[in-house]
This record gives sequence, C-alpha cells and structure tokens, in this order.
Amino acid sequence: QVASMTWMISNTLRHAPLVVLLMLQLYAAGAESEQEDSCSKVLGFNESSGPKDRSSQDLSFCDEHHKRTCCEKNHTKQVRTAFAAFSHERSGRCAQLGRLAFCSLCDGDVGIGMKVSENLILLCPSFCKLWFQSCADDYFAPGTGGAGSVAPCGPSALVCSPLSEITQDPAAFCAGVGGFEVAEAEEGADEFCYDGVPAAKMKGKAPRAPWSPPKRKERTMWRRMMDEWYRSGIPYWVEENAPGIAIAIVAAAVAWNIAGRG
Repeated sequence: QVASMTWMISNTLRHAPLVVLLMLQLYAAGAESEQEDSCSKVLGFNESSGPKDRSSQDLSFCDEHHKRTCCEKNHTKQVRTAFAAFSHERSGRCAQLGRLAFCSLCDGDVGIGMKVSENLILLCPSFCKLWFQSCADDYFAPGTGGAGSVAPCGPSALVCSPLSEITQDPAAFCAGVGGFEVAEAEEGADEFCYDGVPAAKMKGKAPRAPWSPPKRKERTMWRRMMDEWYRSGIPYWVEENAPGIAIAIVAAAVAWNIAGRG
C-alpha cells in the first residue's frame, strides 16, 4: 500500500509541469479574448481598452449600462442631449422607450461593435416595434426621405401629426428619430441586435475602470471666514445684511485710503 501511494505521488509530480503549462495556456487564451473585445473607434470610443465597470464614477446618464460600458463622461452627456431633444412633449411611455433606445450606445456589446451594422446601432425588430407602438399617438413630423419617413417634431417643423398617421413602419420610425438600423430577424446564435436588455445584466460586471474623484476646490479666504462665522453663530441681523455690510466695509476702506493720500 505504501509503494502504491509512493507511485501515485511520484506520477502526479511527474505530470505537474504539464498541468501548470495547460493552466497558463488557458489563462493566456482568456486574456487574449478579453483584449479582442476592444471598444469601437468608429462609434467614438477609446479602442485601446474594452468595456469597463464605471458604476459610481462620473457617468451622468444610462445607469443600467454603467457596470459594462465603453461610454465615458462625454458620451453620456451626448446621449442625454439627444434624448432631451427627443423627449420634449412626449408621452411618458414613449419617452421611457426612447431613453432605452438612445442609451443603447452605452451598452457593452454595442460598444465593441457586436450589435452595430455599418456604424449604426442595430435594434432588434421587437424592440423597435415596441418603441413605435408606445409613440403611436405622439406627434412627429414627416421626414425628408420620402413617403413614410419620420422626423422629430421640432420648432422648424411645418406640420406635425400623430405617428400612426405618418407611417405604419416601425423601422422607418426608429431610423428617422434616432438614426438606428433595424435587424431583419430577432437576436439568435448568428444574429446580434439590441433588444433593450443591457449586456451588464447578461454578462455581469466588466473589469473596474481606474478613476479618482475630482479634488474639491480650495475655499477662498472670504469663504473660510464666512464659514467660521456661521459655525460660531453670527447674529441674525449680520447674516441678513451681510452683502450690504461687506459693501460698506469696502467703501470705508477706499474712502480711508483716499483721505490718507490727501
């Protein structure tokens, strides 16, 4: 029994280098696959890295994508601006679906180009149709792309009508108001499109992005003095008349300086 045990230990140690080598190869393959998923330059992202977890950092919009996204602070500002223009005088349901559509730019899979066609975000037909139906009674303007095309109902629009009276084609709507492309089929093994479900929910968090919170601006001497006064409990009449008192002090100082020179 001792001899058998010795043989098993010896045999295990003899194959240990092979096991270690195999583990290193698997690790390297995993690292390469992570490096291959770099963010798309044509969408305006930093191509030197892949999606990152930027939750609780400086992103200002599209919270559902923060844990796996290529978006940085400036991208979320752009999305917020585009959504604000779309959502003006929209019904709640229409605006809600519109926000999901516009925020698709910050989806992790969209960011690496997986759900993009000819530099346009590729929406799934079901998601586009749901968005179209939620906006059917909202007012839009006829687009410049011919009959059935749709454009936002902005200040320059001559005529605005309910969406359902302009077109019955969800794809025309999604392309006209958001510049999206609509896939021919739903997402499957060989077809990728954005269906409104964040990649962060399906794949989990991406590696954490390095980030440091901005430093607070140093207070001026005047601000520090005022804070000290507030903490020490300044009289009510002083607090109420602080601007006038400050002006009076400055005027007195100027007058005293002029008198001294005379």
